[in-house]
Amino acid sequence: MEESATGRMGAGKTLKVWCLSGSYAILKKLKKIGAPLATDAEFLHTPTQDFDWNESFYFNFTDPKREVGGWTRIGILPNQDTDMGAMMLYAGGSRILAVLQTGRAVFEGSELRFGELSYHRLEPLAKWRLVFQGEMMDVDNARKLPELKPETLTTQRVEVDLEVEGMAPCFNFKDSNPRALAEMVVRERTRLSDLRKVSKVSSEHYEQVMRVSGTIKIGNREISFQGSGHRDHSWGVRDWAAPRLWTWLTCQFGEELAFNLSRVAIASVDIFNGFVCREGVNYPLRRAALETEFEEDGVTQKRLAFRIEDVGGGSYDVAGKALTVIPLHLESGGHRTLVNEALAEYQWGDRTGYGIAEYLHQLE
Repeated sequence: MEESATGRMGAGKTLKVWCLSGSYAILKKLKKIGAPLATDAEFLHTPTQDFDWNESFYFNFTDPKREVGGWTRIGILPNQDTDMGAMMLYAGGSRILAVLQTGRAVFEGSELRFGELSYHRLEPLAKWRLVFQGEMMDVDNARKLPELKPETLTTQRVEVDLEVEGMAPCFNFKDSNPRALAEMVVRERTRLSDLRKVSKVSSEHYEQVMRVSGTIKIGNREISFQGSGHRDHSWGVRDWAAPRLWTWLTCQFGEELAFNLSRVAIASVDIFNGFVCREGVNYPLRRAALETEFEEDGVTQKRLAFRIEDVGGGSYDVAGKALTVIPLHLESGGHRTLVNEALAEYQWGDRTGYGIAEYLHQLE
């Protein structure tokens, strides 16, 4: 069981937690960390000269009744040769439709455009429209994606037009609970000097639970999409080789409950973060415990179970299973990183929900 901030602490550790959480609370107040987001947060930010500086817009979406889902991301990399753009659709069973784009993204007015993929900002911090019209790779088994050769590819005409609207305000990850973070730092015997390394996976970051509606057309099949999803916007240095591992889980159980649970491990740092959205209100994570069963390869997630508690007193036991796993291989400076992006089914009591279960592993 991978666990965070559970069980009792001795007097010495309790004192350390008290000091750390108090210091962080004061720092938040002085630097206005976690203050409500301004609408200009939805625009591009001034990059540094760091090679790994990245500004990322990401959306996922699922429609349980029609058994279709997907995700899309545009990563802006001003200090590298190309930006990164992708859209992946889970089309039932192991089948996916995928498009990967290179070149340069363009942000003009309220539109972020990257080739045939575009995001339209309809209302800052509240509403976006996602549009794609073009050819996508038609892959019968998602696990084969890294092995595909250009000459073997088959394609399918796809049209996506989805509107995503927030079920709740955006959650700023700098609004995380000071006590919870302090307990994790003390329990894991984290070296304070290593905390700075967390900034290598995007120091600015907010997320939002979404309603999603619109249409997806795959060949001659047109799907009237009515579902939910999750989005994030981050900026800062993102070095894929920095974390030992990370886990990022999202799911929506209708309007009543949604969650985000993330885990980042870098050097001696190993912390959980995230929030629970209950009836339109976001509650930062207070405690978390996660257990994952992997396939024989040791890196492909199969089943998972976790307990999360939020600062509002809510406690939830959730079980999940990966339905379709897309392995994504990233290479930088001779280092290879695997990100397994899975459509997942989650169970909370007698409620079933769908979302994403993302696991990152370093290969070499």
